[in-house]
Amino acid sequence: MKKKVLDITSEKCPITFLKTKVFLQEHKNFHEKIILVRGKENLNSLKGSLKKNFEIKSKKIDEDIYKIIVK
Repeated sequence: MKKKVLDITSEKCPITFLKTKVFLQEHKNFHEKIILVRGKENLNSLKGSLKKNFEIKSKKIDEDIYKIIVK
């Protein structure tokens, strides 16, 4: 299974959204795409946008860092 990771923990919205959009377009052939974000606000914003077109899961991996898995 091919995976690709995007770490945008140093970014804030709207840059998180733009980088995620480009990342997903460039890595369509990967089965699983992982996005690392900082903060509940960024997590909720991205999840809201992504769930319209993708199957997603998320989990907390550190105090303020979250992982979104996009399939």
